[in-house]
Amino acid sequence: MMILEVLSATLLVGGGFFALIAGLGLLRFPDLLSRMHAATKASGAAFALILAAMVLRLPGWEIGIKAAVALFLAFLTLPVAAHLLGGTAARRNQRPKE
Repeated sequence: MMILEVLSATLLVGGGFFALIAGLGLLRFPDLLSRMHAATKASGAAFALILAAMVLRLPGWEIGIKAAVALFLAFLTLPVAAHLLGGTAARRNQRPKE
């Protein structure tokens, strides 16, 4: 039981770290394409780690199935959102800053 709590806490801290990195990337990166990369990659990792911690903390297979569906849908929609943002940036002729 203690091992699951430590592992869950470690996953939560890791998820919080990736969420912090995603937020800092959105604030600090100079152009849209860099911000888009930070928002999709780091937030996806944060979401996966936090869901894994939730599955460890909450008993029951229902939670695991719901978390797997949520993770699948998130990883299905994150690239689509990034593609739409990238297409919009290309149509507006926004180029990465040097």
